[in-house]
Amino acid sequence: VTRPTAAPSGMVNLTLDNQSGLPVCYVYISSVQEEEWEENWLPQKEMIPSGSSRVFQLEEGAYDLRADDCDNNLVDIHYEVQLAGEMTWSLEPIQRAPVLIVNNSSHEICYLFISPVDSEEWGPDWLGRDSTIPAGTTRTLQVPLGTYDLRANDCDENPLDIQNNITLGADGITWTLKDVEEASLELINQLDVPICYVFISPAGSEDWGTDWLGENTVPPGGSYTFYLPAGVYDLSARDCNGDPVSEEVYGQEIRGEMTWTISP
Repeated sequence: VTRPTAAPSGMVNLTLDNQSGLPVCYVYISSVQEEEWEENWLPQKEMIPSGSSRVFQLEEGAYDLRADDCDNNLVDIHYEVQLAGEMTWSLEPIQRAPVLIVNNSSHEICYLFISPVDSEEWGPDWLGRDSTIPAGTTRTLQVPLGTYDLRANDCDENPLDIQNNITLGADGITWTLKDVEEASLELINQLDVPICYVFISPAGSEDWGTDWLGENTVPPGGSYTFYLPAGVYDLSARDCNGDPVSEEVYGQEIRGEMTWTISP
């Protein structure tokens, strides 16, 4: 997304320039505060052919952007883009690969997150408002090549599986979900400052992955409970400046109901 010139205050003229080689039938422009993609911005049965463009007018602000082809496969995606004035969203030719989700668990997958490893947030749900992956079924998504964190939640937004630092190459990947022991981790904040970021990363991972609190914070004297598959994790709690508020914990086994207290 580029910014050629300024536009009238408070409004954005966003030009989608489709040079992807594919027709675009679905355009999603969602506020970063939304956890799911909002409605398709293109009228029903309309498309943006490759080699053409379309202008969308909206209020300035921070948005997540996504364009899909007519088979609901991803063409382009951007997170946390600050839109103002006259801007161009260029869809370049990209190489994609299949991500096959095999739901061998006994739970329905209602929320699916595929987030670039350098993102601090999970971003919007890839399944959208009305789509799920029932137990015993599969779903294939076409995703641009890259390295991602993956997360699947049930319909109560509890994690069913989390994978970090997964590289998607030209051959694609298969992501199989199985029933696992569930655990809960209650974070108790006994500090006099809020906790704004919490990272719960599988032990041995090369990076912390994405923030588990999202838009939430844990105020002084407050608590927050995370539900996750039982396993061994590294833990980090940070203030609103992103600085650790206690020693980071490595190789912590989490099973059943556990408490993580952050004290002065």
